[in-house]
Amino acid sequence: MLKRNLSAKFFLIFIASMMQILVVSCGDNVELTENDLEIRDNIIYDRSTNIPFTGIERARVEDKIIEYEIVDGVKHGSFKLYYENGNKEIVGLIENNANTGEWKYFYESGKLESEGYFVEDMPEGRWVWYYESGKIKEEGSFHKGYRVAWWYQYDPNGNESDSKNFDEVDSLNTDNDSLFNRIEKYPF
Repeated sequence: MLKRNLSAKFFLIFIASMMQILVVSCGDNVELTENDLEIRDNIIYDRSTNIPFTGIERARVEDKIIEYEIVDGVKHGSFKLYYENGNKEIVGLIENNANTGEWKYFYESGKLESEGYFVEDMPEGRWVWYYESGKIKEEGSFHKGYRVAWWYQYDPNGNESDSKNFDEVDSLNTDNDSLFNRIEKYPF
């Protein structure tokens, strides 16, 4: 009888432990462990092998959590960066270690801050920045990482506050530019 009770208790403890592991491993609050990956010759490896890593890397970087997919040692797939509060900060795609496709950046509150596209690791096409209220703050287009054509800035009420035409020559020269006095390539 005592042996039967011990078996039943062991079984219940085992089932409870398995349920706890299942809940923890499926949730968003997965405990992060020390990174076991290393980069050698631009290829990501598990430190314990000489085989390029395939899987999902999820690690803490300062007070944020970074998560991205790796295929045969190369970043390839979804990319996510989370604020400490768990909200997404950046969501995008990586293909062969290069940013590609649509990328979105968020305020810590979770509201959209900016969005645009990358081609071959450079901003391309229309990009839009937003105030936390959701109104457009700035918009314009990139070509091969440089601002091109007309760019517009808006005040918090949605009124156009300034504009500038970036032709190919202007986009490379910002020395005397007070309105857009940021670096023209990758202003974010």
